[in-house]
Amino acid sequence: MYEVLVPVDQDEERAKHQAEYVASLPGAGDEVRATVLYVTPREEYSDGPRDFEEVDSAVAAADELEGAGVAVERAAAVGTVSREIIDHADEIDADQIVMGGRKRSGVAKVLVGSSTQDVIYSTERPVVVTG
Repeated sequence: MYEVLVPVDQDEERAKHQAEYVASLPGAGDEVRATVLYVTPREEYSDGPRDFEEVDSAVAAADELEGAGVAVERAAAVGTVSREIIDHADEIDADQIVMGGRKRSGVAKVLVGSSTQDVIYSTERPVVVTG
């Protein structure tokens, strides 16, 4: 089974792009298992951790994948976003991490956010950034 980690933020359109990419992988319906992960940033924890089902973007990504026949695990965590993504990728032994890109200012962050950049530089696993 090909394990893919799909960490999403609160942007539903970005999450759907991530899900569409995973659904387009060869053998997605039979050979791919995706874990959709939402991380509540530690600085937002004072309101309590967000339950997966409360995050529309996470639910949308999981539903899109399931609709395409991809086996899906739904996961939520609290902490430093990039660290939680890397730890979760290690925990499930992900073959690939599929991050959502975003427009940011600065040369290094034109297409990716800071969490995405941190993950790319902090893991040896393949990271795909969707548009």
